[in-house]
Amino acid sequence: MNMLLLNTIILTIIGLVNAIEVTLHGFLYVQNEFHNNLEKTVNEYMKSKNLDITLKTVFENPDSSSGDPNHVANALEQIILKKDKGYDLYLTDTVYTGRFAQHFEDLNKYVDKKVIDLYKDGTATNTCYVDTKLVGLPLSVDYGGLYSNMSLLNKYNQTIPKTWDELINTTNYIYERESQLDPELHKYLAHFPEYENGLVSLLEFIHSFRDSPNDKFPEYTSDNAVAALEEMKKIKENASTSDDFATNEILMMGALITGKYIFARFWYIGDSLSKEYELSFNQLPGKKEGISASCIGGSNTSMNRYISEERKKAAAEVLNFINSFEQQKKNIITNNFRSAIHSTYSDPEVCQKIDCPKFSSMQGIVRPSSSSVNYEQYSERFRELARKFIFNESNQSAKEILEEIDDIRKIHYVEVNSVASIIILSFTLLTLISLFCSYIYLSIKRFRKQFNFLTYGYWCIFLFGILMALCYCLTGIHKLTDYNCLIRPFLLSIGFSLIYIPFFLKMISIFPSKNGIAKFVKEHFMLVFIVFLIIDVILNITWYLLDPMGVNKFMVTAGKNFQYCSSFSSTGKIMQYIMYGLKLTILVIMCVLVFAEWNLAAFKQDIRSITSTLYINILLIGLFIIVEHINIQNRYLFFGLRSALVLCFCISTLTIIFGSKYYNISIRKENLFSDVSTFKSSSGSINSSHYYNSNFVRSQISQNNTQYSQINNKSGLLKYKNIKYD
Repeated sequence: MNMLLLNTIILTIIGLVNAIEVTLHGFLYVQNEFHNNLEKTVNEYMKSKNLDITLKTVFENPDSSSGDPNHVANALEQIILKKDKGYDLYLTDTVYTGRFAQHFEDLNKYVDKKVIDLYKDGTATNTCYVDTKLVGLPLSVDYGGLYSNMSLLNKYNQTIPKTWDELINTTNYIYERESQLDPELHKYLAHFPEYENGLVSLLEFIHSFRDSPNDKFPEYTSDNAVAALEEMKKIKENASTSDDFATNEILMMGALITGKYIFARFWYIGDSLSKEYELSFNQLPGKKEGISASCIGGSNTSMNRYISEERKKAAAEVLNFINSFEQQKKNIITNNFRSAIHSTYSDPEVCQKIDCPKFSSMQGIVRPSSSSVNYEQYSERFRELARKFIFNESNQSAKEILEEIDDIRKIHYVEVNSVASIIILSFTLLTLISLFCSYIYLSIKRFRKQFNFLTYGYWCIFLFGILMALCYCLTGIHKLTDYNCLIRPFLLSIGFSLIYIPFFLKMISIFPSKNGIAKFVKEHFMLVFIVFLIIDVILNITWYLLDPMGVNKFMVTAGKNFQYCSSFSSTGKIMQYIMYGLKLTILVIMCVLVFAEWNLAAFKQDIRSITSTLYINILLIGLFIIVEHINIQNRYLFFGLRSALVLCFCISTLTIIFGSKYYNISIRKENLFSDVSTFKSSSGSINSSHYYNSNFVRSQISQNNTQYSQINNKSGLLKYKNIKYD
């Protein structure tokens, strides 16, 4: 018996030690029985499924923290930035999910797909997506709507308004008669305070001015949005007062409970209070009957991306349970919650408890917290401008205000039909045509003898390198994607290598002084070339693995925000500088080599052409680095300068290398190898009377793949031994 008890105790201890404790942190404006029992409910479920997972909840509320939204956001940020030392799961207001998205894991990787699919039809799920990344799941939702004082409506034989004009008329009709009996009666309480809830009312007004129920949220610059903002001002002046229009939550609740109001826009406060105080909650009016709006609030549950894989899997089990259909249904019935799972509102048991048609037909809209560049600035500025317009404190028109807000909210990109794009695309096309013509010119056998500096294959590689670098200019046009950002540095880096590495290795191999490096390069030309390419590819892959380039958003204070590509930490910058350093080192070494080989008669034209490109491209790369560090706040200039420098790099290199040969051969009609006696050397290390052996020159003309390159100073003659390049 004692042994059995001892074994039980030991197994219990082992189970407790091995169990994974998942922590959940949340800030709650209202904490109810659901939150109080959440830890117990989850742990009982995990135990019933024999899962060694326990949940520990840590909730903050107005008793232990300020309820100010900015304070809440800053407090959450301090906790979330602890990364793996923070909590495993975070319960946040829907408005904060987008702000902290970069710290949250993509739930598509861990949460059961069947659970995720439950939320696809719900509007609230839009607050959980940042691009294609699912950074949260809605635990519960709040709806905004219209509370109507039914006792007054019935008294004066009026109905709940379906349009904003009806609301104005009904409000004035009742107020003219009832205010004489009750001077403290409020007209329309619009719930438009100076803080975050003011934006909610703004968005609902604009959404209620759609042309049909299936239309999306109107563009800020549309006539619908302008009409909505003007209607808000009209309602404030004709069916409300300045104080009533800007009522906060405390005064709003007081008016609802005492019944001293006609109409009020507010969040749904639950069935119990509605029944106790005979409150009627319905959809907001719209521009016309059948059009309405309801801003969706609530809480999302997100997973910390910095915790271990084991903890992520355990946290996913918790999410699978609390976001399941059965658990959400239970929360509606027992905890008076509203779920983001749209199908719950067609469940018979749920519909016995709540008015399903009312909530299933809500025409929802969410705040753009995950799509705005800086949501806090967007929200604050929108509320500020709208208040000044509605309360006659500004000379700006509704259209001007909405255009400014559109610039804050919207992410712009370089349009294909913009002047900058047309110029860049035109030069890119001309360069592509020049590349094609250069390839044809190179392929003509009677001209090929003039391209003896490299073999035919390496000249083709040179042209392909220019093509790759040229493609960089095309990746910045139209809407950017992570793929665009990923290949931009790759195109420049590999393109540079394909252009200059063959020249670099050739110049090493023909270096006048004997050395082991030159000999090795001569004998293993292709191998060394491939090694350089592999190093380049490895550096690019390392950059991608450590801190890949991705789409970022450039916030412009007084202008249009736009997309750009960048790394997200200092690691990416370090990799970028390593790439710059490697390329510049190659160019500097080539500058040293050209001095030693300046007067090699056989390659005089090639050496001098390469020298010209070296100095030009060192300058261009330097300018490119400088431009990368300039704070350019215009998207066309931001994109155009970078593309222009790359275009100059490609055009100048192609023109100097190939253009000079075309000019000498086809225009000046020169044959640089027609008379071997013309090849003389006057290099600094060799006497000016020395000249190249005629065997070398003839071999350059007759053999494309064979070059004579080793110098022997015998009897004042320069001789090359037969070396074959792959």
